[in-house]
Amino acid sequence: MTGISYANRLRLLLIIAIILAILTFYFSPITQSRNFYDYADQRAFLGLPNFLNVISNLPFLLVGTLGLKQFHTHHLNEIEPRIRFLYPSFFIGLVAAFFGSSYYHLAPNAFTLMVDRIPITIAFISLYCIVLSEYIKPVFGRRLFIPAAVYGVLSVVYWYATDVISGRGDLSAYVLVQVIPIIHLPLIIGLFKSPFSHGRYYLYALLAYVLSKWAESNDEQLYALLGGFSGHSVKHLLAALGGYMIYLGWIKRVKDTESGS
Repeated sequence: MTGISYANRLRLLLIIAIILAILTFYFSPITQSRNFYDYADQRAFLGLPNFLNVISNLPFLLVGTLGLKQFHTHHLNEIEPRIRFLYPSFFIGLVAAFFGSSYYHLAPNAFTLMVDRIPITIAFISLYCIVLSEYIKPVFGRRLFIPAAVYGVLSVVYWYATDVISGRGDLSAYVLVQVIPIIHLPLIIGLFKSPFSHGRYYLYALLAYVLSKWAESNDEQLYALLGGFSGHSVKHLLAALGGYMIYLGWIKRVKDTESGS
């Protein structure tokens, strides 16, 4: 794929992960803004508080259900059989994200936010391990998934525990769950070769997710610009679109071909 040796490509990924970990913990504690729960759109409708922020989670349920249904009929040629369990875990994470995020937006507080963040963490780690397995070695994703998922869940619990104690929870451990895959994924796809076509859909998904984080950070501005549809609701739609890109790339791809990759 490149003039860089295989071993050096792996070292590059490891070095980046170490540097990100050092920087994250150097700048810890990392806390969310004091007005984090004060969303621009808090309107109720049909008896539901924060109505649009709740129902905008529906695409997570739809995409997750589509993916799980497709998994039962998908030919083994289009998945890596040695990590077969990781594919449904990603879509289960999306379905759980619908319930977790809906629950959170009905009553935004630290506990419901913890419930919201856990399924997002599982989906993110599942996707990261799938890409590791498909582009580098199946053993990497298979062995990393359980410890990474445990770390991810504990990082969310740690944030909640420190929030209960101090009122300003430390997100530093949780930040790594998102930052490392966001940096690694395009590098892995660029530096290594997958046996499957349509790998670009992983990049489409990553772009949609990055845009969703931008929308989240511009909640009030988008609420004013879009005439009542807030940045946080846009975030849900864009993040679900990212999940749909994964689904599309999966059902379109074929094995051992250069075309469409």
